[in-house]
Amino acid sequence: MTHSQVATPAIESSHRIRVIVLSAVAAFSLLLAAFWVAPSAHAAATPLVGTFKLRGGSCSGGHISGTYLRMILPSGGPSGPYMSNSDSKCSDQSFTPLQPGTDGGLFGGSYQPNPSPAFDSAGNARSGRVTSPARFYGTGFATSTNSVDPQTKTRVSAPRILNNGGALSADLRAFSVSWNKQYFNQGSPKPNGSFPGNTRAATGTYNASTGAFTLNWTSQVVGGPFDKFTGQWHLEGQFFPAKGTSTGGSGTTGTGGAAGTSGGTSGGVTPGADPSTAPDGTTADQTTATGAAAQAGTTKTIVTKDGWKASPVVIGLAAGIAVLGFGALIALQLLGRRREEEATA
Repeated sequence: MTHSQVATPAIESSHRIRVIVLSAVAAFSLLLAAFWVAPSAHAAATPLVGTFKLRGGSCSGGHISGTYLRMILPSGGPSGPYMSNSDSKCSDQSFTPLQPGTDGGLFGGSYQPNPSPAFDSAGNARSGRVTSPARFYGTGFATSTNSVDPQTKTRVSAPRILNNGGALSADLRAFSVSWNKQYFNQGSPKPNGSFPGNTRAATGTYNASTGAFTLNWTSQVVGGPFDKFTGQWHLEGQFFPAKGTSTGGSGTTGTGGAAGTSGGTSGGVTPGADPSTAPDGTTADQTTATGAAAQAGTTKTIVTKDGWKASPVVIGLAAGIAVLGFGALIALQLLGRRREEEATA
């Protein structure tokens, strides 16, 4: 047996070991490049605490703009058919334009309850903080948000509106309509957290740079003379953060002290409308919910969906290792063949 005959098996064995090891390294690197991800929040939402100042509804030029309400008939779906309002000034009387109330619009993070009494002797609603009273078949109706829903007598949380990169979602179960000495919950979800019939979750848009927003939802009436009618709400305007909060690129987060929950004040954090007209402090009926107090008092991010988010740096590093691994594998294969040829020569 010659030296070359003895050396060849050893070389081949060493070569196979190198190939196996480098193949494993290269394969592992490819797996890293393809699948290495860092666990993180895939989508985070930030509560917007302040006033969603409304742009008043208008039917100028025959086209609806601004804030409005439509009522879907019990036989209808998300696109109608709609009930007409004989008091509407629009050519299409299924639209009822709404004007901002004395607070300028809807508070995110605080209640805007009905006054006491809630109606005058003719049954017209007296609440006018969110939207100004509007006529509906001869009687004024108004909107409010209450810690105890007037229709169902259920304790509910204050409106909670979340921004997720310009997309809004909301819990508006406290939203109520008063009309003709009656109450109709028009929140989404309903006070018990359900979405009956045509009720749909509130969604919208938000521009963090300008404060411009839209908010849409539907809420089917449960019980009473308007049972199974559905309110279709469209709010739009500009968001103004509460005092003591700061607005970032992803939304508004609270930075002030924790707001109180047992009395009527908010611990120095005022859900204001336009900052030039916002009051210095909230009144006794501007009660802040426990959850809203936490929103206004601390910087808080709510994870809405857990998932896996690819890390570009890690993927690039793994891809580079994979390329180097395969390059080294090819080079060693060529070197091994050359040595084999030299050993057998």
